[in-house]
Amino acid sequence: MKSLIKVGIASSCIIMSAFVYAEEKQSGDMAADIGAVGIPVLAGSIALFKEDYDGFWMFAKGATYTLAATQVLKYTVREERPNGEDDLSFPSGHSSSAFQGASYLQFRYGWEYGLPAYIGAGLVGYSRVENEHHYWRDVIAGAVLATTIQYLVTDKYIDSNQVMIMPVINQDRVGIAASFSF
Repeated sequence: MKSLIKVGIASSCIIMSAFVYAEEKQSGDMAADIGAVGIPVLAGSIALFKEDYDGFWMFAKGATYTLAATQVLKYTVREERPNGEDDLSFPSGHSSSAFQGASYLQFRYGWEYGLPAYIGAGLVGYSRVENEHHYWRDVIAGAVLATTIQYLVTDKYIDSNQVMIMPVINQDRVGIAASFSF
């Protein structure tokens, strides 16, 4: 229960800071700002709630690699945004962040977690294009980059409640039998 409260407090603080950041920017794209932070925060929080610490580190590794790769590409490619604001359009950082969280949830816990997150991530990308911060190619590149990185660092979660290991002892043999469902 204490860990759930800590996760809730941390998540609330991060989401609130996303609101403040969005208001300071006054970009007209507050939903995308919140989604780009909220989806990964939710993904990490789910791992902590499940006490899946190995999974949390896979999430953190994917987030770190995705952020680094996105920034390297932005400062290497230097593509101008549709609105002319700057030359950091490719790839979309908002999309890579949102899709990193969504793909973590799908690869680690399955489609029942991933599908709603992918829908949210898709809305983040749509919003970035609609508000002329990115081209579609920027959004697609951010999504592919994040999904690929997360795929490479994530193992499928096996709930310990679905695994059964028991000793086998009879007249001829001694061993271990294992069974799991998925």
